[in-house]
Amino acid sequence: MSIVDELLAQPGLYVGIDDNDRSETGALARLQIAVLPGRSGVSIDYEIFHVETPEHPRSHAEHTVIGRTQAGGALMIVADVHMGTLTILHEGEPGVFEAGDEPNAYPMKAVLSVPAPGRLRHSWWYGPPGQDLVEHDVAELSLVE
Repeated sequence: MSIVDELLAQPGLYVGIDDNDRSETGALARLQIAVLPGRSGVSIDYEIFHVETPEHPRSHAEHTVIGRTQAGGALMIVADVHMGTLTILHEGEPGVFEAGDEPNAYPMKAVLSVPAPGRLRHSWWYGPPGQDLVEHDVAELSLVE
């Protein structure tokens, strides 16, 4: 089963902890999955909140679309509050999305998996140009509605 099929089978609101590198306690993560028309994929709204900074609790927000392509693969298109441009990633291994020919601000990949029904694992891998990617911002989430 593809990651698109797994996400289509379990839409809804997921909450959990993001091990965000900037926090010793982790951050609260909220991820909402909605089915796209024609069941061609899903949209994901993802936010990270830090309780230790109540004056600005939301440190990250992104809107992502993951869907099937005519060629049989999957794409991930991400808009977030930091980049100011869309990031387009192509699925290689199941649930692993990496840059194709499109330029990106820095080397990156996203990994999304469904380790068990009602559970998601979402992580970003990135690093400086020319260096190995390192896993950051790992969120372990559970379906709540």
